[in-house]
Amino acid sequence: MDYTDFTGPRWVEIDTDAIAHNVRRVKNALQAGTRLMAVVKADAYGCGAPEVARAALAAGADMLGVTTLEEGLELRAGGVTAPVLMFAPLLSQEAGQAVRHRLTPSVSHPGVLPALAAAARERGEVVDIHLKVETGMGRTGLAPEDIVPVALSLRGYPELRLEGVYTHFATAVYADSFVRTQFDRLQAALEDLKEAGIAVPVRHACNSAATFGFPEMQLDMVRVGTLLYGQYPGGGNKGWGLDLKDPWRVKARILHLREAPAGTSVGYGRDHILKKSTRVAVIPLGYADGLTVSPLVRPKNTVDLFKILVKTVAAFWGYGRAEVTVAGRVTPVIGRVGMQLSMVDVSHVPGVKLGDEVEAGLRRLNTNPRLPRVYLRSGQPYLVRTIQGEMSLAEEGVDH
Repeated sequence: MDYTDFTGPRWVEIDTDAIAHNVRRVKNALQAGTRLMAVVKADAYGCGAPEVARAALAAGADMLGVTTLEEGLELRAGGVTAPVLMFAPLLSQEAGQAVRHRLTPSVSHPGVLPALAAAARERGEVVDIHLKVETGMGRTGLAPEDIVPVALSLRGYPELRLEGVYTHFATAVYADSFVRTQFDRLQAALEDLKEAGIAVPVRHACNSAATFGFPEMQLDMVRVGTLLYGQYPGGGNKGWGLDLKDPWRVKARILHLREAPAGTSVGYGRDHILKKSTRVAVIPLGYADGLTVSPLVRPKNTVDLFKILVKTVAAFWGYGRAEVTVAGRVTPVIGRVGMQLSMVDVSHVPGVKLGDEVEAGLRRLNTNPRLPRVYLRSGQPYLVRTIQGEMSLAEEGVDH
């Protein structure tokens, strides 16, 4: 039995050794005393939150961060017991679940405090909370002038304990001066709390971009996501000396091969007409899986706009087409990308045959979450996650 008996002809490989390496590299580069929150929101950026969380914690992460209650509950269901901070505001009806599963809420509005306190009181527990300060992201958080009144109101809720205060930077990836403006606003709020006699054990502001772009802002803890997955915020190596490793590989197997004569049309709309005899392979990946799908980005300036226009014109003339790798050779996707099946020109790949492995460069957050995730350690698969759940390959008696 092989692990592809569980995955079928398409899967994503996640190298948890690479995740652990990145965690250690980031943590070792932090200032003394600064803790590391591993951000595993959005299913750990597509890599699979439960197993990535386990790997990150084993490598030295101090805490986990998610956006929603559902993401926190998934970690608890996967046996993850470490502290988990939820970034998004909770609705009052979600307070009971958060408290029951020992998830740490972010408070962006005092209206949720009575529900949190009541849920904690019912269980006879004290719940840690973090207050979020809105300093310029324009999204969630308490106004700086409201921080002290809300913090003082916690004295009426002995079931709630202030563990942290934080903010979120809007422009850290651009390293512009507004980051300093936001940080100064946070520092002012923290000073107001100090003057009011309110202790704040954990102060945090930095995301991946700010952690090393503005190291003086690391405070007590940093919230790092992108870097842990082997990528740098905004793309490109920032010269931070982290030596990150990429844990991500999307793979599939060739399902069909044919020799198509010149003049054959390929794909919907007959957009692609073969100019010569071509060996065409069909792979089980399409736009529903994330092949060629890119996020919509509003140009920030005229340079960004020019780049987008150039890419659009190039695509019209057939440049910048989707590509995959077969037997170490880059091969173009031809014709329109289908929903779940696409065609590839493999004429230049000697000895190609049915079932051969193909590697595709899909964006992580655009990759279909239904694609099985295969986790590797020391280069060997040990766990598979499908829509049916996780399966230990050792327990299933699977050959590598």
